[in-house]
Amino acid sequence: MKVARVEATPLAIPLEQEFHWSGGTQRGANLVLFSVHTDDGVVGYGESICEDPVAVVSYGLLMSKHFVGHELSHVEAMLRDVWTQGRWRFWPQFTQLTVSGIEVACWDALGRSVGVPTNVFFGGRVRDEVDYFGFLQGDSVEQLAAHAGELAGRGHEVLYVKLGRAARDDEECVAAIRDAIGPDRLLRVDPNEAWSVGEAVERIRRLEQYGLDWVEQPTPAGDVPGLAHVRRSVGVKIAADQAVFTTRQLLEVLRHEAADVVVQGSHDAGGLLPFRQQATIAAAHGVAVNRHAFMETEISFLANLQVASTIPNLTIGNQVMHQLLAERLVRDPPELVDGRARVPDAPGHGFEIDLDAVAVAHERWQRDGPYSTLEER
Repeated sequence: MKVARVEATPLAIPLEQEFHWSGGTQRGANLVLFSVHTDDGVVGYGESICEDPVAVVSYGLLMSKHFVGHELSHVEAMLRDVWTQGRWRFWPQFTQLTVSGIEVACWDALGRSVGVPTNVFFGGRVRDEVDYFGFLQGDSVEQLAAHAGELAGRGHEVLYVKLGRAARDDEECVAAIRDAIGPDRLLRVDPNEAWSVGEAVERIRRLEQYGLDWVEQPTPAGDVPGLAHVRRSVGVKIAADQAVFTTRQLLEVLRHEAADVVVQGSHDAGGLLPFRQQATIAAAHGVAVNRHAFMETEISFLANLQVASTIPNLTIGNQVMHQLLAERLVRDPPELVDGRARVPDAPGHGFEIDLDAVAVAHERWQRDGPYSTLEER
């Protein structure tokens, strides 16, 4: 069975409410849905996250020449072609964010073609369900604390909040959240690179009294020695996120002992296979892995759920963000029960695509263009 063609569909999907983080305010998700069609008529789906779908569609369709005509099961060979032919390797992070959608679609098509869930291709499950965090939403201390109490009441053992916004007092937010969830639940914070090394040490030390589980990527991603310094200087675990896209970057973080946890997923790593490979490398260094999420749909959530179920060194409180979107692209979307999702047994990634919903999101993009993540001035 060979890859006959690859199609790319730009999408714009609104969020349930405005999303606030150190990089701005987001009102919708920009995505590209990739579909891989085989010569036997099987179709698999994956998606790429992006700022501008036009760029990703253009790159993705050029990259698809490395896939079309190949045996569907030869995913690693197709990825090798991407990294050894042409100039894709010159822009590794953008290449990985783009090619991941095609790679995920290949695995989905392969699972559908042979009638098995895709976790089979990555060593099989070591767990039947995966635990996810409660992602706090709101733009005020009161909103965040109220949402924290609500999510804790739904059974989430791990709560997660974005910090690092200049207009908001981080300590006041963290104190209110801790008060709302009680002393026993885990609380993780993510400044998204907002602090310098010195600021990170000072602010984390001030927040330690609230019993943080870990601080995710407090400093700029390119400064791995700085991140290592922060880790040595505070009493809270440090998670590396934006510092790790490529395997070389992962090895740099591990060499400097810069993180207790690596936050990674298919979008960052360039596909499900590289994600699983990087998790194995982290395990060899005694480092845990937490699944990273972007503004994505259930397509990415379920694909990564399949692989996360095979990772022995996976943490609890993995990231989940598809629930922030106001529309669903799959029929019978997954549900979290007590903060956990069961791994589907259906072929492929375990979903049925809703092509009518895809059409609505595509028409919105055609009509209105992409959402902006920049603050309006």
